[in-house]
Amino acid sequence: MNKIKIMEAAVKKWQRIIDKKGSDGGVLDCPPCRIYYFVLCIGCPIAQYTGQKFCKGSPYIPWFRHQLEKHDKMFKKIYCPECETLARDMQNFMREIRDDLIEKETRKARSKEWE
Repeated sequence: MNKIKIMEAAVKKWQRIIDKKGSDGGVLDCPPCRIYYFVLCIGCPIAQYTGQKFCKGSPYIPWFRHQLEKHDKMFKKIYCPECETLARDMQNFMREIRDDLIEKETRKARSKEWE
């Protein structure tokens, strides 16, 4: 499983939300969750990055709380400026994890060259 591609798909998911062309279905449409949620996040790039399971330590928790407390609608999408800010925070976090994975892969490839 290519974790970089999984995280790229997560970045795209949040872009669709930011562009108001999609909504957040939580574990049902989160690219990493589709693979790792049912194995308790073992191997999930987000969990590995934060050191916590179920997106704790990520911007998802503030997004989810805001959606419940301020909008309480079935579809979690952008309803107000704060929603957009929180969605951008989540997308930026997905990019941060993707970039970290790319950097680690590059370092690993370089170290193999020196062996």
